[in-house]
Amino acid sequence: MRKYLFFSIKLSIFAHRNHIVRIIIHEINKNAMAEKCIMRILLTFIVALGIVSCGNNTSRSTDMTDANDSIYTIEYINHICYLHPERALELLDTMEQRKLLGQNDINGLRAVIYQNGLDQSNVALKYAKRIYDSPDMLKDTVVAIKTYNIISLLSHQTGHYAEAMKYANEGSAYALSAGDNLKAATILLTAGYSIASLGHNAEAINYIDRAINVLKSLNNDKDYDTQRHILVGQMQKANIYMSTGQTDKAMALFDDIQKAYDNISKCDLVPEGHLEKYKGDINYMLITCYTEKNMMNEAARCYEEIMKLPKTHSIGKMVAPYLIATKQFDKALSLISESKHYMALTRDTVTDYYIENILLQEENIYKGMGRYKDALRVADNIKSITDSIMKREREHEAQEMATIYDMADKELQIANQETKLRNGRILVTVALALLLVAVVVIFIVVRYNRIIKMKNRAAVATIDELMATREKLQKKEEQIPNSLTDYRPAEKSKQETKSNEETKGQQTKTEKGQTSETDYRTSETENRKPETEKQQTMTIDKLRREVEERKLFLDPLFDRNKAKETFPELNIRTLSAEFSQQYGISFPRYITSLRIDYALMLLCTDKDISVETIAAKSGFATRQTFYRSFTERFGISPSEYRRMKEAKM
Repeated sequence: MRKYLFFSIKLSIFAHRNHIVRIIIHEINKNAMAEKCIMRILLTFIVALGIVSCGNNTSRSTDMTDANDSIYTIEYINHICYLHPERALELLDTMEQRKLLGQNDINGLRAVIYQNGLDQSNVALKYAKRIYDSPDMLKDTVVAIKTYNIISLLSHQTGHYAEAMKYANEGSAYALSAGDNLKAATILLTAGYSIASLGHNAEAINYIDRAINVLKSLNNDKDYDTQRHILVGQMQKANIYMSTGQTDKAMALFDDIQKAYDNISKCDLVPEGHLEKYKGDINYMLITCYTEKNMMNEAARCYEEIMKLPKTHSIGKMVAPYLIATKQFDKALSLISESKHYMALTRDTVTDYYIENILLQEENIYKGMGRYKDALRVADNIKSITDSIMKREREHEAQEMATIYDMADKELQIANQETKLRNGRILVTVALALLLVAVVVIFIVVRYNRIIKMKNRAAVATIDELMATREKLQKKEEQIPNSLTDYRPAEKSKQETKSNEETKGQQTKTEKGQTSETDYRTSETENRKPETEKQQTMTIDKLRREVEERKLFLDPLFDRNKAKETFPELNIRTLSAEFSQQYGISFPRYITSLRIDYALMLLCTDKDISVETIAAKSGFATRQTFYRSFTERFGISPSEYRRMKEAKM
């Protein structure tokens, strides 16, 4: 019956393990809404993190929307750079901060603004060099060729002739390799002008000839840009010869110059006034050469051609040498006076051009007329303007230096702002990531605690049901009419009678000599073995009853050796195995189970004593052993069981 009791308890434990699972599932379903709320909170944090991390892209999209406004375009910047350069620079700063344009485009536009709008060639050159130093320049052929062209021109204008030659050589080679012969020729012309400024006339002419040959190889007789560059190149060669006193070589070029001019006159889309300008420049060069060669008839013909042109500020300077040579001082003075008046109204007069082409001619006229006092006055005016030019150049250089310093300071500020923004974005992202991790950890902890609570509730319910089942089984055992104690002696008498009969039979067989000594011993062993096993079974059953009735398990030192003292006939070496065979549980685990059951009863009935005291009263040697045994059996600690039991009540 006891074996049935323990077997039934084991079945109940397995059944209630499944019951625990059902209770957990029920609790999870009951709290589904709470979990959905937590998931919504987590989703909200994830969305917030995504919004913040994409905040820069969102703001950039807004900026791109603003960029559709016409003020944030390259076309608009180019349109206002001449008249409103400061406004153009402000717009460029905004576009750079918003990253609406690439850095090379920004630097190129700044170079144009400082060159054409503010007349600060050094600052423009600095921005052009940034494009040149950029690793992305050569990735775009158009940008690269434009950069070489601009940087060679700016270097020439700022007096950096050696650098201009370097950039021109690189640019022409790159343009030729890219198949853009027109740009290659343009850059070669710039190199020739720079070399001429250095005084290397032969080398300069060589560069100009190379450029002209490239242009002629294009066979674009109707293309204005091609023919214009050919004409300008030929005229520049003539100027070089004229500046070095090689008038004959200069005059030998005029047939080619006239041919280039005729080609331009046949081109389509020639800008208005350009033909007249080129015709005036050609006749000015011719009249200068003819005057030097004392070829006055040819000079007079050129003079008549010039006078047919629309009157401009340059008419006086073109014909003044001829009129002075022919002693037509009054006419020369009249034309120079008209040019002075025209320039005073339309152009800046504090320039080298005004001195060389107007004032020096006026001084020569006064000297030719014998009006030395007026000539001295003009000379003083020249000196005053020269001083003003030098002063303005110094101020201009200082302004350019200040602009460069301001530019460096502004760039540093922009870099610092970008660093702060980047660090701020990193901090916000890290903070949100940590917050998200914290929320996830909290969610996991809360969920884990909820699961533990559900398991504990299921464990308490299981323990209560197991206790109730145990009580029912004990009551059924007590209702059995014949106890094992009454049953065992009767069984023993039958066994003794049967054993005596078998013994007599064995003696009869011995007397008759029909059984050998070996067969007799084997038979005797086989007959005594069942008797020994049954006696051991009765002893174990009696031991179990004694342990439960006298509560021997409450002694922390009670074990197999103590049981041997109470029942000397026990075989302690086979006790655990035989006990397990009879009741389905080993003897040590049986004792531990009784102690746990007793402790469970104390936990439910006596609320005033501590768990440590209950462990000691239940026969556990230490508190740790009690906690470990209780938790292994029920999946919940004793203190948690008591707490939940009290909360349930």
